Amino acid sequence: MFQDTIFTASKLVKLTWGPIFLLVLFTSTLKYPPVRAKNASQKHGRAKKYAPVYATFIIHMMLTFPVFFLSTMVSSRRSYSLKDKRDVVRAVDCQISRGYSKTSACRNIGCPILYYDRWRKTVQEVTKLEEEEGFTHHNISGTSRRIHPGRPGLLQPVKEQLSQFITKLRELGLQTTNQMVSREASRLLPAFDEKTTTAKKQIVSRFTKSLGLTQRMATHTAQKHFKETERESRDFIGMMRAKLHGRNKDDIVNMDQTPIFYSFHSRTTLEAVGSRTIQVRASTNDTKRVTVAATVTASGKMLTPFMIFRGAANGRIVKNEFQTYPVDGKYACQAKAWMDEVNMHLWIDLVLKPYNDAKEERDPGGQPLVLILDSYRVHMIGSVVNKLNQMGIEVIHIPGGCTYLCQPVDVGINKPLKAAMRAKWEEWMAEGGGIVNGCAKEPSRKQIAEWLVGAYTNIPEQVGRNSWMKTNYKWFN
Repeated sequence: MFQDTIFTASKLVKLTWGPIFLLVLFTSTLKYPPVRAKNASQKHGRAKKYAPVYATFIIHMMLTFPVFFLSTMVSSRRSYSLKDKRDVVRAVDCQISRGYSKTSACRNIGCPILYYDRWRKTVQEVTKLEEEEGFTHHNISGTSRRIHPGRPGLLQPVKEQLSQFITKLRELGLQTTNQMVSREASRLLPAFDEKTTTAKKQIVSRFTKSLGLTQRMATHTAQKHFKETERESRDFIGMMRAKLHGRNKDDIVNMDQTPIFYSFHSRTTLEAVGSRTIQVRASTNDTKRVTVAATVTASGKMLTPFMIFRGAANGRIVKNEFQTYPVDGKYACQAKAWMDEVNMHLWIDLVLKPYNDAKEERDPGGQPLVLILDSYRVHMIGSVVNKLNQMGIEVIHIPGGCTYLCQPVDVGINKPLKAAMRAKWEEWMAEGGGIVNGCAKEPSRKQIAEWLVGAYTNIPEQVGRNSWMKTNYKWFN
């Protein structure tokens, strides 16, 4: 592993062995130029003259060839990662702790003592950097081979101003892009403004990376500032904790709607490296969707799924198709496939009322069912709230903008449901079901209903319980 310790000497011999040999021959030729011998005495005299040349050549070969031969057996010079250096230092330290001297420990491990001293200092520097709370803008992971931060970038003189610019925008909750940083850098630094567009992108990308920043997808979008919604969420959860303390988890229900598109086309695909034009097929109507009302209890049970397709409320789809759909789901139609007041009442009658009736039979005279809804307009309509209250169900509305913190269905159910739907759609497309007469088609309503019922009913109870744990209802456990 450490054969490169004699690299410098061997490399020097390999580089100089040939030139020295040629130089000896050349100088000898200049001193004793070749002359054609006319007789035996001249031949003997020339042999005497060239004897020093032959002797020098033989001595040179005897001294340098063994070293040259050994040097060819030595592997080329290599650098070692921080992980390798840390392992070697740890092994030598272990030997030293057992009573060996540093020299003996290095000999046992096979590491030159010079390397051990140098690497030990490097490992100490890395450990110190890792213990610091601040962000280290250069790589100090196990795969790194150096810990030098590199030369200063072009934006180093305005680093403080750009950092404050980014921090200010993020504190306001505004989207911040590399293009915005590039424009601000052009305003602050004329030398940067003179760069080409490509150079600006590369410089800004390296600069933001050095600050420990990267482009991320937004996980929550709201009109209010996220800190304000966090305060409202904490207040709401505090109220909920006092109200729901000691309740049966089967009696605490959350419902939310989410759109499920018929097609899950991706903007990326596998293609040969270097291809400039990437062709993919798309269905005739990628915006076609169905709205699913997902309902989960605090114990993790999933209530019957309620699906709203686009169509007339009492039209052909309702009369002729729904009876062929899976019986484990409930279905309705609306002009835009939305949850409106009519369908909200229908969800109560088809999904919530049977569950509440079963609860009354199971625990007559017990505490009422608690339904948690967001502040969607349909959920707050008087007719809907009054109907729920008449059934003995207590309704609690989540403050606007706080669903990403307080609504279990929004946090833990929608994603696995859509992921399962995407998997079913991709499997269907791979089998050729999405190509009809040479054109890409979306699946039928019945297929969507079958996929949804299968994906919805196969959500484990543990996933349902986790959806509450991911929100601020952790005190349920």
